[in-house]
Amino acid sequence: MKRILFACGFLFFTWQVRSQYIQEAPWMEQLANKAPSAAKAGGAQYTLKEISDAFEAYWAGRDRFARGSGFKPYKRWENYWNYFADREGYLPTARELWETWERKADRIGLAANPVSNWASVGPFAPGIFAGQLPGTGRVNAVAVDPSDPDIWYVGAPAGGIWKSTNAGASWTNLFDDFPQIGVSGIAIDPENPNIIYIATGDDDAADSYSVGVFKSTDGGSSWSATAFGPEQTDVSTLMNEITIDPADSDILWVASNVGLYKSVDAGASWERKLNGNVRDFKLKPGDGNTVYAVTNNRLYRSANGNTFSEVTGDNLPLSSGRRVLGVSPANPNIVYMLTVDGASANFSFQGLYRSVDSGVTFTKTQNTENIMESNQAWFDLALEVSPTNANEVYVGCLNIWKSLNGGDSFTKLNEWFRNDPAYTHADIHTLKFFGNRLYAGTDGGIYVTSDGGQTFQDRSAGLAIGQFYRLSVSKTDSSIMSGGLQDNGGQIRGQGGSWNNYHTGDGMDNAMDPNNHSLVYGFVQFGLALALSTDSGQSAGYIAPPRNTNGQSGSFADDGNGDRVVDVLDYTVWRMNYGDTAGSGSTEGVPEPSGFIMLLAAGMMFAAWRNPTFRPLVRT
Repeated sequence: MKRILFACGFLFFTWQVRSQYIQEAPWMEQLANKAPSAAKAGGAQYTLKEISDAFEAYWAGRDRFARGSGFKPYKRWENYWNYFADREGYLPTARELWETWERKADRIGLAANPVSNWASVGPFAPGIFAGQLPGTGRVNAVAVDPSDPDIWYVGAPAGGIWKSTNAGASWTNLFDDFPQIGVSGIAIDPENPNIIYIATGDDDAADSYSVGVFKSTDGGSSWSATAFGPEQTDVSTLMNEITIDPADSDILWVASNVGLYKSVDAGASWERKLNGNVRDFKLKPGDGNTVYAVTNNRLYRSANGNTFSEVTGDNLPLSSGRRVLGVSPANPNIVYMLTVDGASANFSFQGLYRSVDSGVTFTKTQNTENIMESNQAWFDLALEVSPTNANEVYVGCLNIWKSLNGGDSFTKLNEWFRNDPAYTHADIHTLKFFGNRLYAGTDGGIYVTSDGGQTFQDRSAGLAIGQFYRLSVSKTDSSIMSGGLQDNGGQIRGQGGSWNNYHTGDGMDNAMDPNNHSLVYGFVQFGLALALSTDSGQSAGYIAPPRNTNGQSGSFADDGNGDRVVDVLDYTVWRMNYGDTAGSGSTEGVPEPSGFIMLLAAGMMFAAWRNPTFRPLVRT
C-alpha cells in the first residue's frame, strides 16, 4: 500500500470551477465565442448538454470518421462524465470528488468486503494474432533517471506512473491508490533522483482530470501533494510538462491550461508567471532564467524567469491550432516552434520556425510537406531536437518524421500500419531524448530507438495501461475475457492468462457466446465493422452492421441461447441468425431492410443493412 501524504503551502490562486472539455477543441472555442462578455471574463461554465450540443453542431456536415478527427476522444469523455452530472447538468469539482474519496478512505471500524479481492489481470503484454498490429495502451510522458540509464518512468493518461529498473524489461505501478491516476508530465531531480514530481491528469484528451503536482522523495514508493494540489484544481484542469531547473533543484516549472507556474521552494508554494492555456514550455539549456512558452496562438519569452513578453514578427503566424517547442544543449541559442493550422484547416502543418538568437527572432524553415498526415494534431503532437546536433529534428503526430537540416525537409521514419523494424504504434504524444536514446510515447505504448529511428524497440510489456471501452467474460470460464480498447483493438484473454489482439482500430462493444467462448464478436469504432471469430480470435472475419446517421453501432449481446446475436440501435433490434449450411437460417423478427441482407459464409451469419429510420423497439 502506497503512503499518501499532503503538503500545505500558499498558492497564488484558488477556485472551484466545474468540469469543461479541452479548451482548444474547436467546438469549445465556438461555445466560448458565443458566451456573453461578462461570462467570458468570469470563466463561463457549461452544462454537459451545452457542451454536447456544441459538439454536435460543430460536427454537422463534417467527416467524423476521419482518423484522428477528435470525435472519439470527446465521446469517450462524454460517456464517462455523463454518470457524474447533477440535476442541473453540471459536473462536480475536483475538490468535491477528492473530498468524497478522502471520506471513504478515512472510514474507521468498517471492514472491507471479505470477498472483494481485486487483482490486475492485464493486458500486460498483449500478443497479436495474424494480420494485427502490436499495441498496449497510451503513454503521455517518459523520464529517465539521470544517474542510471536503466531506470525509466512512464505516465499514462488514466493508468498512473510506472517504473522500470531494467530499461523497460519489466514495470511496477507506483500510483494505484489514488482516485485519479492520469500522468502527463514527469520530472526527476538531477541532484537526488529519488525525488520525482508528476503533473497529473490527461492533457491530450481529458480522459482523467488533474489533481495538481505530486511529489515523491523515495523513488515513487510514496507520494504527497504539493501546494498545487487537489484543493487548487478542478476537473477541467489539464497539466502537461513539468521541469526542474538543472542549476537549482528547488525551482520547478509546470504548464497547465490555466497558466505557467513556478515554485522556488520544491513545491511548497507556487506562483503563476504566465496566464492562459500554456501548451508547452522549455528552459534554455544552461540558462534557467530564459524560458520559452506557447499557447495555441501566442509565443512568449522570459529573460529573467519572472516576467514574460510576447514574441511577434512578420514571419510568425497570427493564430494556430496548436504549438510545441524544441531546444538542444548542442546549441542553446537555437529554438524551434512547430505550429499547426486551426480546425478550419483540419490542423494541418502550418510551419516550423527556427530561432538562432534565443527566441528573440524566428524564421520559417523551408518544409511545406504536411508531416501531420491527419487532422489530429490537437490531440497528439510532439517535437524533439537531438542533444548532440541542433539540426537533427524529430516530429510526431500520426507517424514520426526526421530532419537533418534544421527542419528544411523531413523524412518519414515509419508507417503506423506497417509492422517492420521501425514500427511504432500510431499517434505520437511525446518524443524525448535521454542520452543517445529517443523515446516515443504513443497510443500503443513506449518505443525506443538508439540508431536515429532506423529501428524502434517496443518496451511496453508489463504496462497494464490499456483503456477499455467494454469487457465481456465467458459464462463457462471466468478467466476467459474479451474487451474493446482505445486505439488498441479487440483483445481476448485465453485460459493461460495471455491476451491477444484479434481485430484492429478502436475495440468497442463485444460479446462471447454463452455456450462456446471460442465464438467472439467485437465492434470496431463507429460501427464500421463487426469482427467475428470462431476460434478465440486466431482468425476473424468482418461484416458491416446496421448504423445510424451518426455512425453509431449500438450495444449488442448474445441472447443467451447461443444461436443469435442482437444489436440494439435507434430503438430497433437487429438479429443475426446462424445456419448449418449457406442459405439457411431465419430472419424472423428482423425489420425489413431497405438496403440489402449480407451473408457471411464463414459462420453462416446473416446481417441486415439499411438506411436507418426511427422505429419503435422490435422485440425478437
